Amino acid sequence: MGNISEIKERCVGCKSCEQSCPKHCISMVENKEGFWNPVVDEQRCIECKLCLKTCPAKNTTVHRNEPQHVWAWRNQNDTDIMRSASGGAADSAAKAVLQMGGVVYGAAYDDQLVVNHIEVTDDAGRERIQSSKYVQSDPKDSYSKVKQRLAEGKTVLFTGTPCQIAGLYTFLGGDHHNLYTLDLICHGVPSPKFFKKYLEYQNKQSEGQVIYFNFRSKEKRGWGTQYMLKTKTKTRTKTLALDRYGKHFMDGDCYRECCYQCPYANTKRVGDLTVGDFWGIAKSHPEFNSPKGVSSVFINTEKGQKLFEQMQPFAEVVKATLEEGMVKQHNLVRPSERPSVRDSFYAGIDESGFIEGLKVGLQLKSRLKSVLPNKLIQKIKSF
Repeated sequence: MGNISEIKERCVGCKSCEQSCPKHCISMVENKEGFWNPVVDEQRCIECKLCLKTCPAKNTTVHRNEPQHVWAWRNQNDTDIMRSASGGAADSAAKAVLQMGGVVYGAAYDDQLVVNHIEVTDDAGRERIQSSKYVQSDPKDSYSKVKQRLAEGKTVLFTGTPCQIAGLYTFLGGDHHNLYTLDLICHGVPSPKFFKKYLEYQNKQSEGQVIYFNFRSKEKRGWGTQYMLKTKTKTRTKTLALDRYGKHFMDGDCYRECCYQCPYANTKRVGDLTVGDFWGIAKSHPEFNSPKGVSSVFINTEKGQKLFEQMQPFAEVVKATLEEGMVKQHNLVRPSERPSVRDSFYAGIDESGFIEGLKVGLQLKSRLKSVLPNKLIQKIKSF
């Protein structure tokens, strides 16, 4: 067997193989859990092995670099930082590239709240890719579009999970001088089918169609892990750990199988920049902490340094150490652990009442935090 079929559960669903196959004999098909996997038309396959050469699960050493510098980042634009999950660093990178006349690729909701990678050429598009989406994004044909834009001489920024960026590099056959990449510190990804079922459940609970969803809303309690959803008549917020979807994302029992063996969950980063929440900022730099959020920015390459310098006018920054930036970021050390309940988590996903059957539990610590004033929580974090 000389094709992508041999990757099996190591597949990350990046669709590099589908876009690179010269015979177009690979299709990405949703499995029973709702994740995309490649299916090969063996009769048309010529075993050129190009799909394997462009697979990030097969080629895990491409474009790997240790962080050279670490910064705490706080976007100066109030609107942009409030729309971002933490300090707005990824958004600032997108803004910088757009001002260069470039294009940006990132995860956005469509009209049905399905998460796809889109091409962004203006501020309206940039707003769509702000904040985190805790579900696997469909890359669609973004790699092919990036290749086309690079050939046109455009400056390109691609943002995504490390495996998606690795898939881009393998698809392109290496780096390009006009390509910048930004990887996000990733815990793992639930399936789009799980999120779809969850939204259907929320439609029933809200007695109306959910038209807006933000996993990391700051409107009620500032920087943290609260979601906000809206229908035409209602707005609802809740702590993720107390939610049927959010709790299982936080517990890590619903991730794609490859996430538990992720070769990118360490400090040898694949992006020019790495961005995440600076969860330890209240202790390491209390004067820089903010309820609006603080990002950690890891500069991994010379190109990352160049992009950082283009972004810097948009923010306030403080120099930090690698150890400070890694606080509560265990996915910079190792992959998420696979809970035993993962074996059966998706077993009933096609049955009615699947979401209703998911347990949240007492979660006393999370419930207490959800009622304490946010200023008090910030003080406790600084001790």
